[in-house]
Amino acid sequence: MQLAIQSLGIPTGVAGWDLLQNETATNFPALTNDPVLKQQIAYFEKNAPKATTAQALLSDPQLQDFVLTAYGLTSESGMTALMEKVLNSAPNSTTSFAARMVNSQFTQIAAAFNYGGTPTPAVPATSSVANVAFSGLYQQSTFGTFSGTFGGVTVSNVDLTGATTWQGLANTLQAAFQRADGNRTDIKVTLSGSSLTFSDDKGRGSATSFAWTSNAANTGSAPTAASPVIVSAGAAAQPETGGPSITNPSFIQQVVQLYTNAQFQQVVGNTSDTLREALYAKQQLPSITSWNQIIANRPLADVIQTVLGLPQAFGALNITQQAQVFSSRMNIADFQNPTKVAKLLNQFVAMGSSQSSTVPTSPAIQLLNSNASSNGIINLTLPTLGSTSGSTTTDSYSSGSMAAMLLSGMSGG
Repeated sequence: MQLAIQSLGIPTGVAGWDLLQNETATNFPALTNDPVLKQQIAYFEKNAPKATTAQALLSDPQLQDFVLTAYGLTSESGMTALMEKVLNSAPNSTTSFAARMVNSQFTQIAAAFNYGGTPTPAVPATSSVANVAFSGLYQQSTFGTFSGTFGGVTVSNVDLTGATTWQGLANTLQAAFQRADGNRTDIKVTLSGSSLTFSDDKGRGSATSFAWTSNAANTGSAPTAASPVIVSAGAAAQPETGGPSITNPSFIQQVVQLYTNAQFQQVVGNTSDTLREALYAKQQLPSITSWNQIIANRPLADVIQTVLGLPQAFGALNITQQAQVFSSRMNIADFQNPTKVAKLLNQFVAMGSSQSSTVPTSPAIQLLNSNASSNGIINLTLPTLGSTSGSTTTDSYSSGSMAAMLLSGMSGG
């Protein structure tokens, strides 16, 4: 769905690019407050967490459009069967369906949503348990105070002067720990013979720094408490891992940010396609590791071809030839260097700004354009070798082959 806003008032060319170096989508209220954008984001935030399978996500056209736009795959809109295979691909597999696609955006989206990841089941908590043995507690012989930590919860100077029985002592300590734990009931103190058992259902850790003082008003000998005996140190619950990311609120916001950036690029492109491609390349180039990924991504290929001064017809060469030319003239490792990427994109914008809106039509481009409306076969009439009578012969060539020959002639001239 097209946004209501069509322009952000950003100048074209180098001036616009300089401005965009210090601005992001969030710096443009006209974009972030666009009613269409806000509606799309609200719908995604509400409904995407329910799409716990790739099929469920793709079966909702609005969610599908949102996700494909966010990950730069709008060309796959409606390709539900293909995208379901992509999203269900195992993220760490080098032989998965997504991994076999040349475009790295397919592996990126598969890894991000993780529908094909093997989940690790949730593990429930193991209770922390400690026992403390007592002796000598009666009406005229009580503890004064208690301080200590159990289950990660600390209490200090709990008044025990009124606890004259083992059960009363257990009740007082349990109430103190539960208050300190936000009035939750995970920590319990129970009577077991002449011992108290401390337990924490969340398994947050056992007894440390237990300290008891005697009651100054005692008329008999003070009661005693042994050091805690750790029965179980416990273990906190572990949530399920490796499942779909779509239920994670932070992931939802990551996708929203990607979608907002994509819409920002589109609005910028309404004024300057050069700036749109530069913004897109700035986002994507650091993740590129092979020339095939560039070739498979038309906007990135356009940026690199422009910087290298290659004509549009270059894209008709086969992948191997294109990769050989790219690798001979540029180091792909430079894409991991922010300084070099910045220099490349500055050059791209400057070149885009200086180009005429009317692109000169070379013979190679004419041949390629003919491919758009025909079967791609060109009949070329050439003089017969060795003939002195001006006789001719007609041979057939693909438009790509002819473009390659013309380009070869250009480079050799």
